[in-house]
Amino acid sequence: MKVAHLCIVTPGQCGLYETTREIVCGLRKQGVDSRLIDIPSANKVYKDGYPHDADRGAPLARMAWATKADIIVNHSGYDKTPIEKTDQPIVHIVHGRPRSSFISERKGGTPIYSYHYQKNKDPRFKAVVTFWPEHIPYIKVMFPDKPIHCVPAGVDLDFWCPGESDYDFHGNTGEFNIVLTDAWRDDIDPYLPLNAAALYARQKCAKIHLYAVPKDLKGFSAIIARIRDDGNMGELVRWTTRLREVYRKADVLFTANTINTRSVREAMACGCPVVRIGEDLEVVMLRSRDEVRILAAERFSMDRFTKQFIDVLRTV
Repeated sequence: MKVAHLCIVTPGQCGLYETTREIVCGLRKQGVDSRLIDIPSANKVYKDGYPHDADRGAPLARMAWATKADIIVNHSGYDKTPIEKTDQPIVHIVHGRPRSSFISERKGGTPIYSYHYQKNKDPRFKAVVTFWPEHIPYIKVMFPDKPIHCVPAGVDLDFWCPGESDYDFHGNTGEFNIVLTDAWRDDIDPYLPLNAAALYARQKCAKIHLYAVPKDLKGFSAIIARIRDDGNMGELVRWTTRLREVYRKADVLFTANTINTRSVREAMACGCPVVRIGEDLEVVMLRSRDEVRILAAERFSMDRFTKQFIDVLRTV
């Protein structure tokens, strides 16, 4: 079986891409010829020609290879490619949270909801996949005529793993280090975990480190200033390619997400305890790093994910 994967290629900078790369590698491990497709009109990373044999085990192929594949797996909702003229069956993965996509389109962002409405009519779209059962009802609204499968996401447990880390948060290491790494979205923002971190940091003399921070801090600049005045502000950065070292060094990840986002999976795989913050700002007892790693290995196995995903591919 030959499977072509369409996504925006941004290695090390995009959770969607990193998940796609792990799926490609997982399929190849199971004997499926699976490759990332370079979309010339979208990708700016690989521009010096071929061969680009692999990104950590995931081969990059030209569009011409995709036109001969048995199945296309569509990851990004990107609609301006020559692949739209082919007749191969397509499996569409809804990577994001539906409500986040809805709000983004309403505010003038990428029209993912409109894309889903249009693609429900496309006979080549044979199946839709989500990683989270909570999202199935909303996906059914937009894809009433397609089978919808839930395949719980895994993570590369060989790469995301515990280990020594000399990461010093650019000189801002605290006696206790709290990290927030979820991308800031309109449907779930860092307000609750950031407030909880501020209160917790005062008790523990901790440092708070924020990642995936947007350019515009409107609405958050005051609380960040307060944390800084308390002496508890650590790193405050937009993007980093050293998240593995961050998770290995951090004492805890705070998140407002109830689902296992990419940040949750990566952190737990590195042994970093995860605390989900609800409306009551409760901070629960932390598990040991060894216990967290064991839980991650049980919940986020890529082998299990890949086998279930192959079952979906076989249905089309």
